[in-house]
Amino acid sequence: MTKRLETMLRSLESSQPSAGGISSAESKLLVSLTARRDALFWPWRYVRGCKYLPEVFRRQREYSSGEAGLQAKADGKGQWKDAHHNRQRLIAMNLISANHSGGQVTNVLLTPLGEATARALVGSRLKTLSDIEPKLMVAKIMAHQREDKLFQVRESILFGRPCIGSPSDWDDFTEWILPLLTANIVRATSDACGRVLYDILGDNPTDLEFNAVSADVPSSLDWDDLYVESFDMERKTLQSVEARDPHELFIPVPASVGWLPDDYK
Repeated sequence: MTKRLETMLRSLESSQPSAGGISSAESKLLVSLTARRDALFWPWRYVRGCKYLPEVFRRQREYSSGEAGLQAKADGKGQWKDAHHNRQRLIAMNLISANHSGGQVTNVLLTPLGEATARALVGSRLKTLSDIEPKLMVAKIMAHQREDKLFQVRESILFGRPCIGSPSDWDDFTEWILPLLTANIVRATSDACGRVLYDILGDNPTDLEFNAVSADVPSSLDWDDLYVESFDMERKTLQSVEARDPHELFIPVPASVGWLPDDYK
């Protein structure tokens, strides 16, 4: 009886609304979903012998088309009722949308409002499509495609950094372009040496309307920590998946593609 009362009290406490009308438990789920979705679209680097890239890129396509999203189930501690309640609350607040099968929610996708809310909760680490940095990235990709006749633009060229050192040194720049990847405006792929190349999707990128949805919720280091933890866990999980079709392979871009004309001289 005591344990049941403690469980009820924890559930009641977690359901109390925080700023912006979203509770702490709901914020936790929303931030976690955003981190997992970002982990899926964060650029992947080809490693010889890796088997997960075909499935990862398939999941990216399915998410972008709305065919399949992210699982939003209990965390393994038997809290399925709380998880169900929080998920339904996020759906009701138009923070996520759901795909259904047989009358049941099979997976969920972030809405523009949900993404804006999650990014506001996490804080300055994350950019949105309304920030200047993603717009700058689009302009630079377009300029290199137009002026240098590059279909795919290498990260070292885009970020203006030499192609040496650890890729993690460029995380700040990659975060600028992340909203473009998740919005299916820009695509990232890898060459045979594990270097990332970017190109713009769509026929007329100059007409892109950037999503200006914003959310007025306070940020917190707790949500930033949760975001990083969920992001890292999802990346490790995705590195263990295998292609649904055993004959499906990822073919990297040749290492000679995407350099500036002067690089050949």
